[in-house]
Amino acid sequence: MRPNRTTPVKGRDSEIPNEAPETHRGEAVCVFGGTGFLGRRIVGHLRDHGFPVRIASRHPVRTRPSQEDGRQIESFRADIEDENSVAAAVAGIRGVVNAVSLYLEHGSHTFRSVHVKAAANLAAQARQAGADHFVHVSGVATDTASGSPYIRSRAEGELAVKAAFPNATIVRPTVMFGRDDVFLNTMLTLLERLPVFALFGSGNTRLQPVSV
Repeated sequence: MRPNRTTPVKGRDSEIPNEAPETHRGEAVCVFGGTGFLGRRIVGHLRDHGFPVRIASRHPVRTRPSQEDGRQIESFRADIEDENSVAAAVAGIRGVVNAVSLYLEHGSHTFRSVHVKAAANLAAQARQAGADHFVHVSGVATDTASGSPYIRSRAEGELAVKAAFPNATIVRPTVMFGRDDVFLNTMLTLLERLPVFALFGSGNTRLQPVSV
């Protein structure tokens, strides 16, 4: 990908100029999950450090960059569970970030299909495309023997990603909080409105939240 060209948003008639500052010209990064709670921060961090960013999303219209960011951020229609669109999204990319997460299974979207199969395919496509770096956002306390399907799929996903992209960087954040999180903000709202608040498990469960 040449960041000084005008790159069309797939599936749209308009074009978004995609030009990065000289410092990172040509070092484009593709972020899957770039529209989410964590992903938006990743995109902003990369943008602030001069990297051209491609946001891979099933709904690129929702990720249309502002006029200010238009020269550096590209919206790209892609589904992490679709092999062909993943291959197209990582073509010409130097770095790939997988920040896609599934918290509730629904229909064909299962923990295994997203955290394992899709993650492994993304890593494989990134390596095949010649990407230098692959960052996979997993979760804390991953364990292939866990009784939790979610935690188990996270652990299996890490192994699958490493098998496809051996030098991938694995990040295991704890529960993340921020101004627009749905965890601590929800708890605070309930604490404010309810006369009684139920504690997790026996009440001895401890969490160590980290700022997004």
